[in-house]
Amino acid sequence: ETLRRLVAGAAAAGAGGSPVVTAMGLGGLAGLFAANPMLASNPVFSNPLLAHAMMSNPLVAAGIIAAPGGGAVGSRQEPPRIESDMIDPDVQELCDYFHIEERHARRLSDLMKNRQDTFVVDLERLYDVLERANSPAGLLVVKMREMEEGTFVGKMKADKDLAAIVKKYKLDDQAESKLADILGRYPENKRNEYIVSLEKHLEVSNRPSAMAMMLLKKLGSGTPLGRPGPVAPGSYADKQRSGGSGGG
Repeated sequence: ETLRRLVAGAAAAGAGGSPVVTAMGLGGLAGLFAANPMLASNPVFSNPLLAHAMMSNPLVAAGIIAAPGGGAVGSRQEPPRIESDMIDPDVQELCDYFHIEERHARRLSDLMKNRQDTFVVDLERLYDVLERANSPAGLLVVKMREMEEGTFVGKMKADKDLAAIVKKYKLDDQAESKLADILGRYPENKRNEYIVSLEKHLEVSNRPSAMAMMLLKKLGSGTPLGRPGPVAPGSYADKQRSGGSGGG
């Protein structure tokens, strides 16, 4: 009904009507409604006299100023912006790997948004600890609480004593990283005990990096490493006896 009245009003304007309305004609009004269907519900257009007066204003007709009760005539409104709440892809990958449910993944993703400076080392730390956990989801909840309390520590770096062992036995990056992470949790006296015991095992092995990886479980559980095995051919101790240099 509103559209019918407007079309009739535009036709009646004729040669003596507003130049804008005349120029727009029937097609112009129909085009406005086609471009913006919400105009049909605008209360202004329910009154033919007001509609005619409004459309007689060249600025309104051109869409330069806003029509009463809405945006500019013929203008299209931009869709509202929706802030993304997607889970970070790296966080999602970790949670998929350990079969962590979505609610925990979303919580971790929100926490990591505020830890961009340590994002990589934090995730590396989570991979390491969750890999050894009987219940990865339960441990993740504990680690997220530590993040909220500010007590969570990411990947550790080798201290000077461990760095010396890494250099002496030419340990690879993976062995160095995991040893630093585990030993870094212990107080100094316990850490020093493990360093001494660890070196006894490494010096008799002809594959020091592999030996270090084999000892990780005992190191992580806090149990003694036990007595080292016999001197293997090609080990550091063997080469020292024969006057060579070890490592590998």
